[in-house]
Amino acid sequence: MSAPRILILPIGLLGLAPFAHSHMIMATPQPFGSPDNSPLDPSGSDYPCKIISSMAGPGPTNNWSVGSIQELSFSGSVVHGGGSCQIAVTTDKNPTRQSSFKVIHSIEGGCPGVGSPDTFGFKVPDLLPDGDLVVAWTWFNRIGNREMYMNCANVKVTGGAPETSKLEKLPNMALANIGVAPGTFCKTKEGFDYTFPGVGQNDDTVDRVGAGPFIELCGNEASATHNPDISSSSDTNIPTESNDSVYNTGFNADNDAVTSGTSQTSAAPVSADLVSAPASATFAATAGSDAGPDTCSYNGAMFCNGERQFGLCSNDMIIWQNVAAGTKCEHNKIVRCDFTASSALYFNNTIT
Repeated sequence: MSAPRILILPIGLLGLAPFAHSHMIMATPQPFGSPDNSPLDPSGSDYPCKIISSMAGPGPTNNWSVGSIQELSFSGSVVHGGGSCQIAVTTDKNPTRQSSFKVIHSIEGGCPGVGSPDTFGFKVPDLLPDGDLVVAWTWFNRIGNREMYMNCANVKVTGGAPETSKLEKLPNMALANIGVAPGTFCKTKEGFDYTFPGVGQNDDTVDRVGAGPFIELCGNEASATHNPDISSSSDTNIPTESNDSVYNTGFNADNDAVTSGTSQTSAAPVSADLVSAPASATFAATAGSDAGPDTCSYNGAMFCNGERQFGLCSNDMIIWQNVAAGTKCEHNKIVRCDFTASSALYFNNTIT
């Protein structure tokens, strides 16, 4: 086993870490349309997917098998303090403003990272229909201009449902900071991690990774959804979240000062702190330990089985997978084996 190599860089060079982009672009699933790294136009003219309809569709196909753990990763460097993201799908192969996007996974806070981009894992639900779909990643940034980011990708689902009735019960994808149709515009408040109304109740999953404070996506306003027919007079029932949340975030505030000099694209969530079970949840093993239980009671909770395996809670069972090279499972989260500290970049090459 070789000793870890240490590369010392002047502090001034750390800001020149090799990212070709500012802002963020979805790297996996691999998007179509060669999107740039800018947000959606505030007018909504390039909604959905940051491209015009005639450009939609052509591009790589990402293969998803039902029950598999897929990776959400990014290229870019400016994470704007994090924020909140959603992963949603539509059966329309060439999405338009009228397309219905249904949420399968939400990340409340800490997305696409804090200080540097992270990689997240999510399970492909069995309610997705077999065949070709389009998946969308959306992001509402915590710091900076009030923006909405969106990239889309082609996916081919295998082992899925024969029809779409369960898919249609999933929550609608949230919209904010763009004008898509009269009555659908709302604006996020800067400096918060955002919660999404109506998620986590119909077989979609939610991970709360941010440190907060948390606020509903548009404060006291009703956030819009993908449906352009929503009007400002519609009655939207939005659950209220307290900042004294019972969720375990596992977040380390020092992460905000860390800038990574490498980009991780692994099959496991990297520094995503995916444990999001409430303190009232019960597990077959104590949350925060590395006991590696096989049963659980909160969808989306994450566990370690030693350093080489991680598991995500799904329907009371834990799905175990090996971590990717260069990462390890520690205290119920996936962390990089290389890290940046002060003026040094440490690269651990001991994992084979």
